[in-house]
Amino acid sequence: MTKGNIRLFQPAVMTGFRRGQRAQECHTSLLKIKNVQTKTDTDFYLGKRVAYVFKGKNKVSQVRSAQNPKLKSRVRVMWGRVTRAHGNSGAVRAKFAKNLPGQAMGKKVRVYLYPSRI
Repeated sequence: MTKGNIRLFQPAVMTGFRRGQRAQECHTSLLKIKNVQTKTDTDFYLGKRVAYVFKGKNKVSQVRSAQNPKLKSRVRVMWGRVTRAHGNSGAVRAKFAKNLPGQAMGKKVRVYLYPSRI
C-alpha cells in the first residue's frame, strides 16, 4: 500500500445566496461542488459539513490552544452544512451557523467528507 495524500474535503465555490426574482435569502448559500454535474451526484454530499476559511484583521487566540496559550492566528472558520440540492446542474444549498458575508461570493469553501452516511 502506497502512502498518498488523503483528501478530507472536496473544493467548492460559493456562488451566491438563494433568491427569487427580486429578493435574496441570505440565510441559505448556494455552492457549486467540483466534479458534481447532476442532481443525483449531490445525494452523496447531503448532510456533509462545509467550512468557509478566511483571514480576519487581528490575530486572536485559537480555540484549542491549551498547550500554548500564546499561539495566535488570523485564520477563522465559519461552519455550515449541506441541506439539499438546488436545481438540476449539481448546485447545493447550505446553511451556516452565522450567515456568510457577501465577500464570500465567488470564494472557495471546503465540503468535508464527513459525517458519513454509508
